[in-house]
Amino acid sequence: MPVIRSPVTGPAAAFAAAAALALAVPARAAEVPIPPAPQRWVTDTVGLLSPGVLEALDRQLEAYERQTGHQVLVWIGATTGDTPLEEFAVKAFEKWKPGRAGKDDGLVFFLFTQDRKTKIEVGYGLEDRVTDLIASRVIREVVAPRLQGGDPDGALREGVAALLSAIDAAGTQAVPAPAPGRAPGPGPRPLSTAQKVVIAVVVLGFLLLLITNPSLAIWLLLNVLSGSGRGGGGSGRGGWSAGGGRSGGGGATGSW
Repeated sequence: MPVIRSPVTGPAAAFAAAAALALAVPARAAEVPIPPAPQRWVTDTVGLLSPGVLEALDRQLEAYERQTGHQVLVWIGATTGDTPLEEFAVKAFEKWKPGRAGKDDGLVFFLFTQDRKTKIEVGYGLEDRVTDLIASRVIREVVAPRLQGGDPDGALREGVAALLSAIDAAGTQAVPAPAPGRAPGPGPRPLSTAQKVVIAVVVLGFLLLLITNPSLAIWLLLNVLSGSGRGGGGSGRGGWSAGGGRSGGGGATGSW
């Protein structure tokens, strides 16, 4: 019986076999790496939210953390790729560590536009307030209908409000969203008598110096103004920083 020999031998045959094997194996979807910890309370990597709502939500959650200590984040992306959403959320929570160490009172609201999925990941310390049932209802009854109706601003705004209300059911009332472009803060306090006296002495001293030595007075004034201007840049809003919280995988997943 004649022996049929392959027309391709040696290194060429090995290369052909490897190529055939590679074609036979289904391609694996690209894995999306867990992003670094966000710098703000609301991160929108795809431009889903309008600038005004993005800023208002960010300021709202910043003020909420200052008042209650709870760290609530919103993270909007395109896709988790080959990684299941639940796994992505747990790994991101472990990496970012929202919530205070020992209290584990962090929460992350994930939303992925290309996958059309959302996940509310809850820290250990908030699982008794934002239960799996509550998280599921927030997605199904508040977030999903608005996304389906083409209102992402309303979906995130009302979804965050519902989550804060659930957290606050045990005590502190939710913080209303401040107007865009204006940082939240306490109102001005009336000056005490001692403060008024100090201000009066400083003003009178400056006026006296202005009369006796105008050049020195102007030089001092310019230095004070320039110094306060330099300090203003460093005294603005700070970014979000991890507190060391943990999650047990509680929360809910949904789609629209």
